[in-house]
Amino acid sequence: MKAIQLTAPRTLSVTETAPPEPGPGEVLVRVGLLGLCGTDLGFFDGSSNYLRDGLKSYPFVLGHEWIGTVVGTGSGTDPELLGRRVSGHNFRVCGRCTHCRAGRIRSCPDRSEIGVLGPRPGAGAQLITAPVDTLTGIPDTLSDAAGALLEPTAAAVHAVDRLAVTATDRVAVLGAGTLGLAAAQVARAIGADTVVLDPHAPARELAAELGLRAQAGPAEGDEGAYDAVIEASGAEPAVRTAVRLVAGGGRIAQLGTPHHAVDGFDVAGLVIRDATLHGVLSGIGYWDRLVALVESGAVNLDALVDRVFPLDELDAAFARLADGTRRRPKVLVRIAPAPAADGPA
Repeated sequence: MKAIQLTAPRTLSVTETAPPEPGPGEVLVRVGLLGLCGTDLGFFDGSSNYLRDGLKSYPFVLGHEWIGTVVGTGSGTDPELLGRRVSGHNFRVCGRCTHCRAGRIRSCPDRSEIGVLGPRPGAGAQLITAPVDTLTGIPDTLSDAAGALLEPTAAAVHAVDRLAVTATDRVAVLGAGTLGLAAAQVARAIGADTVVLDPHAPARELAAELGLRAQAGPAEGDEGAYDAVIEASGAEPAVRTAVRLVAGGGRIAQLGTPHHAVDGFDVAGLVIRDATLHGVLSGIGYWDRLVALVESGAVNLDALVDRVFPLDELDAAFARLADGTRRRPKVLVRIAPAPAADGPA
């Protein structure tokens, strides 16, 4: 089979490798679409904190956002899964520690994440294996593109849930990328008065296309005005701004991931406002809720897709991913041929 191998900064190749065999409780999946995100870009250009901190090293098969079709089953799995479209989270955990036994698998100290953390190969391959308990079935009402976006955008549902957003809240979302636009749509679906802040005009235009209110930055009177603030960009200025925007007794979700420590973060302001800061990791446990929101039309994931690149145009895909002027945030790679049209291309 073919797999996307990253061997050094800006050095990609499509290599031939032996296909994996599903073990007990696993299925074999033929990958259709692979999503690329900022984490992948950090691996590609060498700036990733995972590389810097020794949590990942070249060479490896990248990719952790995907959709595919079950083409094989291991022992102990339901053969009726064959032919089903699925996607799944990328955590692989020990299953034995205190956290795992309590259902807190995001906190497993021995976890790995395919294509991101630890030695396991990523989803950038024609065939992958996945434990059945990590999978979500994709209903016919969702496109392949939307299915490939479930992994990142489920984290946005997690952020809104952690902040216990209600219809009476004022919510500010910092960053109109994949995570921010998903989070804003989820908050709006609850009925919250939601605004998206992003300095880039094309990103604000897309937010407006989705029916969201958007502005370049904080307006006069915005300081301390928001019950809930979701920082979804990981950009240093936005991380600092979140504390300025949150109301007394309010809540902040740090959903974006800065690649290094943020200088000038106003801890004193956080204390004085008696605000609560949540670090949000992954969307495990929120996939079904997100699928329901997409099916209902409350969340539009297809609109976030900029381009779908063929497998033989990986360099162009990463160049597009690095292009900060694009209007739509998501870049996808077609791993297997598309059976039918499935959204933006």
